[in-house]
Amino acid sequence: MASISLGNVTKVFDHSVAAVSNLNLEVRDGELMVLAGPSGCGKTTTLSLIAGLESPTSGEIQIADRLVTTLSPKQRDVAMVFQDGALYPHMSVYDNLAFALRMRGLPAPEVERRVRTAAEMLDITDLMNRRPAAL
Repeated sequence: MASISLGNVTKVFDHSVAAVSNLNLEVRDGELMVLAGPSGCGKTTTLSLIAGLESPTSGEIQIADRLVTTLSPKQRDVAMVFQDGALYPHMSVYDNLAFALRMRGLPAPEVERRVRTAAEMLDITDLMNRRPAAL
């Protein structure tokens, strides 16, 4: 994990819709932070800005004290799982969690360690062998 810092980040769509306006946010390394709010308040846009899927209209984004505002998503080394349609239906929960790690070429023991750690944090260890339709 790494710290994330947004400084005066603004995202305006179509020169008129401000999805995020002058956001200042600090998430420390190891800290758990939740974005909550009604539909359309900018939660997904904020996460997309951090991941590099969207570019801010203004402001700066830092990850691990490194300025990433203009870097591509690949260069940021950030993963984002969308709320809907993000699971492969033919794969178990374990395999869905392990997929991106395997694609990055991590050794099997490291994949196992990371997936187990995530499952424990999410309290889903008992669901690891199920497929999405059975959840």
